Amino acid sequence: MPKISIQNAGKYSQTANDFFSLENDGDVKKVRFLYQEPDGSDMDYYLVHEVEIDGKKRYVACKAVDDNGELHPEDCPLCQAGYRRVEKLFLQLYVEDEDKVKTWDRGRNFVPKIMTYINRYGSLVAQPIEIERRGEKGSTSTTYELFPLDKDNKTVEDFPEKQELLGSFILDLTEDELYQVIDGTYVVPGTESSNNNVARRGASSNRRTSNNSAPQRRTPSRGARSRSTTDTF
Repeated sequence: MPKISIQNAGKYSQTANDFFSLENDGDVKKVRFLYQEPDGSDMDYYLVHEVEIDGKKRYVACKAVDDNGELHPEDCPLCQAGYRRVEKLFLQLYVEDEDKVKTWDRGRNFVPKIMTYINRYGSLVAQPIEIERRGEKGSTSTTYELFPLDKDNKTVEDFPEKQELLGSFILDLTEDELYQVIDGTYVVPGTESSNNNVARRGASSNRRTSNNSAPQRRTPSRGARSRSTTDTF
């Protein structure tokens, strides 16, 4: 029954995860990192490719990592086409003064800082943390300091649910769709009519069959997956 009461406006909707940022030197935000596993196994750490689709930068899941954490670039069309692999830490956090879950886009170099906090304090969500920016807007040498506040032992169940990043924020594409990205014909669902999307897919398929320079899978897939669970790269 899709019809609902107007009195319950806002009760059922799912909102997209916003980016978290501190724009200016000295900016501070009080947040909760929505992670609680003592070994960091629940962290949102992914191996991705940064690509441009319709003029916008998007993250696409890399298919080069198998279930054992081994790297097989030949299983990923984007790797074969020369797109750079990037390890990304996407920290989902609850911003208290906004009552909203946001995603903080961090790189591999931020992992030791987070692991230091996990090793010292245990569950990250069990205490609020103040994040302070140190660096002027636009500076390439900006750093961030984390200041843990008093522990209250809350859990992730006490806060809004995290977003499933894979398949939304991070595009999880089929092999054919990855070739469309390489061809420049991939269309994110919902951005154009389905007819245009189908037409572009047909053009992509025809181009691959007639273009010998397109990257080809050299070996059968080894059950490649997109998420990086080890530091083997």
